[in-house]
Amino acid sequence: MSELRVKATEQFAQDLEDSASYYLESVGEQGARRFLDEYDRFCNLVSAFPGYGSPVGDTDLRWRKIGVFVAVYLEVADKGEVVLLRLFYLSSNWRKHALGIPRDTDASSI
Repeated sequence: MSELRVKATEQFAQDLEDSASYYLESVGEQGARRFLDEYDRFCNLVSAFPGYGSPVGDTDLRWRKIGVFVAVYLEVADKGEVVLLRLFYLSSNWRKHALGIPRDTDASSI
C-alpha cells in the first residue's frame, strides 16, 4: 500500500499556527515542540492509514486528537491525498463546526 500525500487547506494551516502559538504561550517552547511532534506523527499515520481516525457522524470526514485539539480530515482516494480541513479546540463544539465544512475545498501544500 502506497502512502497518500497529506495536504492542508489554508484554514487548517492557520489553525495549526494558532494552535502552536497557544501551546507556546500556555506551556512554553517544549510544550509547543511536543505538540508539533505529535502533529508530525499524526501526518505520518494518516498518510499510511487514512481510515484510522474516527468518523464524524455518518459522513466521510474523520477526526483524530492532537494534544488538546481535534484534526478533521478527509481522504480523497482518487487524488491519492488526505486533506486536512480544520483543527478545533477539543472542548469546543467541534463536531457541529466540522459538519459545516465544504468537502470540495481545494487544498494547498503544507
